[in-house]
Amino acid sequence: MVIEQGRPRVHVESPLMMESLLDKQLIDRTYKEHEVPILPDVHLVHLGGQGTIDRGAEVLLPLVDEIVRNRPEHKILIGVGGGIRERHTFALATDLGLPTGGLAQLTGVICKQNATMVYYLLARHGGVRIARENFHKLPYYLNAGGIPVIVDMPPYHFWEHMPRVGRIPKHRPDTGSYLISEVYSCRSSIFVKDVDGVLTEDPKINPRAKLIPRVSASELLSMNLPDLPIERAVLEILQLARNRKEIRIINGLVPGNLTRALNGEDVGTVIYQ
Repeated sequence: MVIEQGRPRVHVESPLMMESLLDKQLIDRTYKEHEVPILPDVHLVHLGGQGTIDRGAEVLLPLVDEIVRNRPEHKILIGVGGGIRERHTFALATDLGLPTGGLAQLTGVICKQNATMVYYLLARHGGVRIARENFHKLPYYLNAGGIPVIVDMPPYHFWEHMPRVGRIPKHRPDTGSYLISEVYSCRSSIFVKDVDGVLTEDPKINPRAKLIPRVSASELLSMNLPDLPIERAVLEILQLARNRKEIRIINGLVPGNLTRALNGEDVGTVIYQ
């Protein structure tokens, strides 16, 4: 500690001592090439709400079975999306005139419901529902052979950034899932959807749409496709990644796709930094 002569001010001696955090040169000095990998052997698997959970037993139960079969070989952390009910909530809330921060708070409730349902299906196989305030316990459950299920909707709530267009929050479950995989330096970040990956067009409109097997985040954004199977905010953040520098989007309706993705095989679309 440093105590100024004749003044009752105490400073903690550090590289940021008496510096402004708005100083550009100071911010540049805080960058490190390598950050501490927290959970580098864990796969973060995000189950899309609309693409998997909303489809019910026909789709979700086989996925749960596939997750359970892979658990002896892979540590798996499960995140879930909001799906159709999230969209309905957005529609109702925007019609009522609620601001973006209000919408962001509401959608997390839907994700909690979906996470609880997935937890129930996994419970007898070691599934455990983990609240945000207990994320520090994730290593314990993963090392014990459990399958943690989390809500990956970012808790921005009132602090959600206003979008350039409309009122829908830009940081939703896809973004939260990716950010968790980045902070924890996860081995992979897999998004389970109901399409084969990123395609040149919406396959539900044009069945001849072609799969894009590998593409950079910046290139994909520059294509300005009318629809994407992943939130655009993920692509924006991915360009700044330090740890998790690619993600994979797969079709969860195809049996075995998740297993192939966990094993690092060529399936779906890889989006890289």
